[in-house]
Amino acid sequence: MAKYVNITSATTTTLLQKSDTQHSGNITSIIISNNDNAAATVSLFLDLVSGTGDFYFFKSVVIPIGVSLVFDDKPSFNIDNYSLKLTNAGSDDLSIIIK
Repeated sequence: MAKYVNITSATTTTLLQKSDTQHSGNITSIIISNNDNAAATVSLFLDLVSGTGDFYFFKSVVIPIGVSLVFDDKPSFNIDNYSLKLTNAGSDDLSIIIK
């Protein structure tokens, strides 16, 4: 089941929460679309909620105005241990599709 998230501020957003019963950690792709009039600098990472340390899929990637980034490396993780988060700087209008 796809999940759709709109981000309207430069912040860190939890895309999939640890122990989310409606989603698993098996993902086929993540599409991040920058719909704003400013470039976005994004980082996608796993947050080990019960401990310290983040594990990055990518860090500080710049997405220009009107461009979509497709991450289709089939990232998977144990959703019982990690939350999937995205940090956004610069843009105030991102659309995320997680499949």
